[in-house]
Parts: sequence; structure tokens; C-alpha cells
Amino acid sequence: MNRSATKRNAMLDAGIAELAEHGLAGASMESIATRAEVSKRTLYKHFPSKEAVLEAVLRLLMERVDPLSKLHYDSQRDFVEQLRDVGMREMQLICDPDFIRLSRVLMVECMRSEVQSQRLMEKFGEKENSVYHWFHEAGEAGKLGKLDANVAADIFVALLKSSAYWFSVIAWQPAPKKTEQARLIEEACLTLVSRLHATGSR
Repeated sequence: MNRSATKRNAMLDAGIAELAEHGLAGASMESIATRAEVSKRTLYKHFPSKEAVLEAVLRLLMERVDPLSKLHYDSQRDFVEQLRDVGMREMQLICDPDFIRLSRVLMVECMRSEVQSQRLMEKFGEKENSVYHWFHEAGEAGKLGKLDANVAADIFVALLKSSAYWFSVIAWQPAPKKTEQARLIEEACLTLVSRLHATGSR
């Protein structure tokens, strides 16, 4: 990585920290420059405004989520095997330290303004909903039976996030160890499959 790229990353890291602490309204370019240990002139060369810093943060967030957007239900593969794979990919994302930091920035901005929240969710929502698309495809293939695809996805994602993501984002707790992540994925799969059996779906 060249010197310019290293500096830009340092400024972006400083921007993430500043936005997570103060939100867009309370953040300042001067504070970001101070955190990054660069001059304001250097900062403005890379980011013309704090809004530009936020946009760069959102692009990073979307890059982190992008692998999930490639998920598609495969009728030739075992349902539970695929469900476990979806869980592993989702868990990998929600335990990523960078994703957690970026999520805090997004949450601060969404809570600050309804208009801003709608704009950010429109920009980010399609990629974040990739897991839901997989469940809809599984439903169309007859694998969810009577269980609504959105309900199935809600159950599965909530089980994964409740013991990992939310504790990290809100309570600043470290992500669970790999062994615990694997246990949570297996529990989420078993719980959903049990629900499908209970409704006569499988």
C-alpha cells in the first residue's frame, strides 16, 4: 500500500471514529484531521466535506455486505446444508470488527433523522436484505411450506444477531469465539428446522 493510500485509510478510520461518537451533525473536519494526524488541507484533498466521509463509510459498509448479495437457493443442494452456509456467511459478517464499527455510524445517523434514515436504508437496504432473498427463493422451491419467507428469515437472523451482533454494536462486547459462532449457527439451524417440522413444512 502506497503512502497516499495509507494516509487515506488513516483519515477514513478517523472519520469512522468521529462519526460513531458524534454523528454527522456533531462531527467536524478539524476533529477528523486531528484524529488522523494530518492537516486539514490534506484531509480536504481526499474528502471535501464530512458528508463525503460518511459516503465513503457507507461504501465500505456495502463492500462488507456484498458477498451476501451473491447468495441464491440451489435446488440441487440439501436445504439444511445451504441454511448452515447462509448462517456461516451472515455470522462472518456480523462478527467482523470493521462491520461492527461501520454499523455504529449507520445507526447513529438513522437515529438522528427520519429523512436520513430513509435515505440510508434505501441505499443500503437492498444489499442487507440478501439473506431474505435466499429465504424467498427457498420458499418458492417449496422448502418452507406454510411458513412465510420473511418470518423464517426473521427467526434465523434474529437468532444469529441476538447473541453476537447486538452485544458487540451496542454493548461494545467482543465478538464470540469461533467455537461459539459455530454453536450459534447450529442452534439457529436446528431451531428453524424444528419450526418447519412443527408447521408441517418439512
